[in-house]
Amino acid sequence: MIGTILKYSLTFILLLLIQVTVLNNFNFLGWATPYLYIYFILILPANTPKGLLFTLGFLLGFSMDVFCDTPGMHTIATVITAGLRYPILQLYFSSEEIETTSPSGFSLGLWRFMRYAITLLVLHHFTLLLVESFALMNIWMLIGKTILCVSFSSLLIFSIESLKISSR
Repeated sequence: MIGTILKYSLTFILLLLIQVTVLNNFNFLGWATPYLYIYFILILPANTPKGLLFTLGFLLGFSMDVFCDTPGMHTIATVITAGLRYPILQLYFSSEEIETTSPSGFSLGLWRFMRYAITLLVLHHFTLLLVESFALMNIWMLIGKTILCVSFSSLLIFSIESLKISSR
């Protein structure tokens, strides 16, 4: 139990530091920033209690907002993602898989995991960029930015999951 808490605490801190120090400085053509920090929510055990999931989502988003000086944008997107995580898990995986595993490319299969991850990435990134723009005035720009951000983020997550699988 303590080992699991330590593992996820270190993952939380590491992903947050990578996001704030490296990835936030990457801005492809002024359109796309990969958001790897949301990977933390994706890999939490599937049977994580909802209250804890919302709390961790809030803490993760709030931490990003503090470091990025954004007034609640990341918090809103991360809490919404945490709230939609279980229904998306139910959409793609059986009840037995949900209750017995932590979502990963190794436990669920890389392509099945990526389908789940990309769905949540689209929801997170679209929400984040919508709140950032605070309007639907240019929906095509919002969709374009979402697609680019999701592409870069999913590429990073795919790489991490591939490395985790190959190391086992």
